[in-house]
Amino acid sequence: MKRKIAVILAADIAGYSRLIAEDEEETLRRFEGYRTVFAEFVDRGGGRIFNTAGDAILAEFQSAVEAVRCAIDVQESLKARNLAYPASRHMNFRIGITIGDVVERENGDLLGDGVNIAARLEGVAPPGGICVSRSVHEAVASKMALRFADAGPQSLKNIPERIHAYTLALEESQPASVVAESSKTAPAAAPALALAARLPQLLDTLRAHWTTAALAGLALVVAGVYAYEYLPRDTGESETATAEEPAPSTSPASPAATIAATPDETQSKPAPEKRVETAAKSPEPDPNLVRAAPGPLASRYVLTRQWKDCHESDNADLAADACKGLLDTGGLSSDDQATIRYKYARALRDKGDPDAAIASYDRSIELNPTADAYNHRGIAYYDKGDYTRAIADYTEALRLKPSDADALNNRAWTRYKAGELDSALQDANRAIALDGRKAYIWDTRGHINEARGARNAAISDYRKALNLDAGSDSSSEGLARLGAAH
Repeated sequence: MKRKIAVILAADIAGYSRLIAEDEEETLRRFEGYRTVFAEFVDRGGGRIFNTAGDAILAEFQSAVEAVRCAIDVQESLKARNLAYPASRHMNFRIGITIGDVVERENGDLLGDGVNIAARLEGVAPPGGICVSRSVHEAVASKMALRFADAGPQSLKNIPERIHAYTLALEESQPASVVAESSKTAPAAAPALALAARLPQLLDTLRAHWTTAALAGLALVVAGVYAYEYLPRDTGESETATAEEPAPSTSPASPAATIAATPDETQSKPAPEKRVETAAKSPEPDPNLVRAAPGPLASRYVLTRQWKDCHESDNADLAADACKGLLDTGGLSSDDQATIRYKYARALRDKGDPDAAIASYDRSIELNPTADAYNHRGIAYYDKGDYTRAIADYTEALRLKPSDADALNNRAWTRYKAGELDSALQDANRAIALDGRKAYIWDTRGHINEARGARNAAISDYRKALNLDAGSDSSSEGLARLGAAH
């Protein structure tokens, strides 16, 4: 064993036990992806991970600046990935950093006060934040544009002396390049800092009236001026940018199809003739979306804007342009391409171009054959009137995900339109058994029962649909056709 002075970074997931208890498989899968991202940033900063246990990660650096920079990059990157999930499922690291004396074992593991203090400081950090010791703060204060909050002396478990700590909570709205202002920043920098920090909000306000190209140009100009004048320069290190991943979102219903809302969303009104429901969930974004970027703020914002528009814009033209822009950017992993092509196909279908949508779904399925991709390609085939291929895709979606009530409902409706009433009824029954909270599934069975001549059963189904969604025009019209009251 040998002694040395090292910068130690310790991290773990806040609320990890709760996340595991709620959904073990999904939590473990996401954590593996997040840990990969963590390792990439550590390696980029010239550090190494020397120990992992459970949700904990311990890393060693030779430079305090590189350790803090790594911590910021990790938090900003994972914060963006969290946007793909509801707040209750956010996976936030807490990170502690110190400089201390450690002992290195033959296997590369590190022991000693430096490791222990970093681990305890991590517990002081807020979820998604960073806590450093005084030694780290002094080492980086004059070299990085950051503003730490003085947390004062901390009594840490099993540490005899109180450790003076400083915390850095990264704000959701701020890009990594302008996380905080250094206490030594010249007064003249304040206006640019304030403008840069508010840039996303300003652009959100303007985007309703400006084209995407104009917004991108504004971002480049403002960020370029800020970066040139005020950001620390390190010509030996390349910048990287992370595109944010907002939570999956459904697009507005096209004239030929209705979007199925999740149980906690407002359900859309089904169109009476062509009504195939769109699954609420999309393929999960890959947790490794990191791209090279030419500028520290502008490129990050442009990619973030494109990612957000591609995933959640209710304007089909805007969503399609954003998705295409991401695909043209290049440098995407196969999972990222699959997700973006899936979203691109959704936008193309909403624009009324099922052929182009199917081509995009084809590529998405080649890269990552998910149940949702098959289900949505089935809807595109339904839009074209190709019921045979639509039913085949719904069947494949159900093979991959037998509990998919939306795919069952889609197949039931398509079989109903194709005149296969017995098999349509079986699918509708299974869909209701899996998820009887959705009005459109009851409405589907109402149409099937009406076509089968089961008048009372159809009336009962239409009334159940209206109990769940009083605005269901399709069910109201069904009752009117049958001469029944609501």
